[in-house]
Amino acid sequence: MSTAGDLVIKYLEVLHRQRAVLAEAYHRGSVGKSDDNARAIYELQQNRALVPFTQDSYRLASSLARHLDEVLQKERMYAAVGANIAELAARLPYLIDETEKAHLEGRQDDADSYADNFNSAVFDLADSISNALQYLRMLADNRFANVSTLAEKQRQNEYYIGRAERISEALRHLQMEDLAESLEDRPGCESLAVAFRFQLAGRLPEWRASLLDITDILKSYLYRLRQVEPAARRLRAFAQFLKRNPDYVAPDVDEMAEPPAWALRAKPLKMKARPDLSDSATSEALADLARSLPAAKVLVKREAKLGVLAEDGAAPSASVAITPKPYQLAFARFLVAVAATDTPVSAMDWKSAEAGFDDLPGDIWLHCVLYEAAMERRRLDRFQFERVEATPDHPLSGNIVVWDVLARRAE
Repeated sequence: MSTAGDLVIKYLEVLHRQRAVLAEAYHRGSVGKSDDNARAIYELQQNRALVPFTQDSYRLASSLARHLDEVLQKERMYAAVGANIAELAARLPYLIDETEKAHLEGRQDDADSYADNFNSAVFDLADSISNALQYLRMLADNRFANVSTLAEKQRQNEYYIGRAERISEALRHLQMEDLAESLEDRPGCESLAVAFRFQLAGRLPEWRASLLDITDILKSYLYRLRQVEPAARRLRAFAQFLKRNPDYVAPDVDEMAEPPAWALRAKPLKMKARPDLSDSATSEALADLARSLPAAKVLVKREAKLGVLAEDGAAPSASVAITPKPYQLAFARFLVAVAATDTPVSAMDWKSAEAGFDDLPGDIWLHCVLYEAAMERRRLDRFQFERVEATPDHPLSGNIVVWDVLARRAE
């Protein structure tokens, strides 16, 4: 009975033995059946390396052709970059659920089988993402060297930008699912977290940074293509005109009374005139020009003088009376009222009962009381101030709503 390893060896031996036919089918796109290669084609078709293309011609299987494209870094027109990444990513949660169910039901062989499939799916997904990003990076670096016209380049650029956005969406889905943490909490899935963290979770930041870099290059290049497109369209139109009129000779611009409109599209050279001061013929004109200029205003900066001490017995300067502000008067009277009683005094009730402070808004009054209490702690150490706060609308709200301030004498 052959083991799995023996089957792999036999398959590789078939590919090696018929390598010439495989190379011809890959490079030419197909291989025709003849008497010389009929045996080789039959053997390769039996091993699913070749598939029928037309009558008596065969092509490489898609999986084998893609593998050779990746190894040889062959660029295909509108390649399906990242086509199966979303499907591979969506497969992982189902394998996790089946592994957990098999473990809880005691079916350990099935659980091991699902775990092996999960590890293979994780590796396939990581390999697909890496290859897709590597291919997109190659396209971004060579700027679609496999096409020759501007329109083709623009269409290819838009196509691969869409592919890059699909890969970005798959990476975002993997990051939002947070499978790494859920694997450790689910019974029977602890071993799956090792492969997931190593192959996917640990490489997500690197992949996202690489994808952002590639997308920026593609978008900036597409912007430059759109900038160049009008000029390129005019050049193509002129090239078509010359192709249809091979005997056309451009007119001599010097013989025209006025230059044509197309000749005026170029910006003229900017010339700056500078007088030759060493030429004696221009000295008089320059002197007259200098005399006609208005005189410049001279600004004299006055330096501040240092003050001096007044002598003893000198008349004192007039004193300036500073008028206290309304809230300062109210706060001083409020402290007198607090000092005269042993019970707490409400700042809002006191202001309402005290005459002369109706123009002082309540919120400004509370703000001034809290400000003075905070700034003058040493001077007001004989008093205690307590805020009366409203119940917050939400437990996580960071707003503090103060309705009143209670002040009392310190014990």
